[in-house]
Amino acid sequence: MDGLTKNNSKDSSSFQRFFAPAKINLFLKILSKRTDGYHCLQSAFQLIDLYDEIHLKKREDNKIIVKYNVKSIKRENDLCLKAANLILNDCNVGVDIMVKKNIPIGGGLGGGSSDAATTLIALNELFNLNYEKKKLMSFGLALGADVPFFINGINAWVEGIGEKLSPISIGDNEYLLFIPNISISTQSIFKDFKLTKKPIPLKIATSINDVAQDQLHNDLHDNILEKYPKLGELFNWLKKYGEPKITGTGSTLFMKSNNVKDIKEIYKKKSRDIKIIRVRGLSVHPHLLTD
Repeated sequence: MDGLTKNNSKDSSSFQRFFAPAKINLFLKILSKRTDGYHCLQSAFQLIDLYDEIHLKKREDNKIIVKYNVKSIKRENDLCLKAANLILNDCNVGVDIMVKKNIPIGGGLGGGSSDAATTLIALNELFNLNYEKKKLMSFGLALGADVPFFINGINAWVEGIGEKLSPISIGDNEYLLFIPNISISTQSIFKDFKLTKKPIPLKIATSINDVAQDQLHNDLHDNILEKYPKLGELFNWLKKYGEPKITGTGSTLFMKSNNVKDIKEIYKKKSRDIKIIRVRGLSVHPHLLTD
């Protein structure tokens, strides 16, 4: 697990730094709605090299203190705090957690889920709890449907509510992320989504190249753009330069950078409230690099 850390120092008096990568949904297919309100889906998740930073330090007491570099995360929505309380339940230990957010909130990039996953992995290491990955993934599923993916740590074909994972080969592509100043609630998008016809599930693929390109779309696309017209304007503008896609239920649009026409013109003509980040796909989560 030392692959998560900036260095291998185990000095309990200093913070250790761990990385939480973002992901993009290369497509999203909604199959059905369960009685508990969750939706069954199919998707392919690609890890990318955009990271939040999780800094941890043991405390002398048994308090769990979480601080962020942003003010928009409410205590009741704090997945890092929930993750720490879950894995450290009855351990009688304390920890300071400082989270540096670099992944946009509400952008569909999985930042909150990744932070929770990395918190579970890091605390398991920091306190020598010795939980196996399967147990950590069960903790993660209690926090959110995407959390097990980040704990598993490899690109995946995703089914169920997000907990059924199969390895998938995805090239280490470069992408341009287009991030408007819009935060979208996953719950609100799914709440308004209605299945108009019975969808046909896709066959599980071991490589994203085996999926027909006309199947690689986001079923929530129309709902999101209807609810957020400014995002629709951005989408229509980007269509002049390539084939933009929405990742998950968020506000981030992405395109493979090698398929984008005239990147310089995009940078020159984009509105000021649009942030562009160039990222590269990852094969594995940093915590797997030295396992």
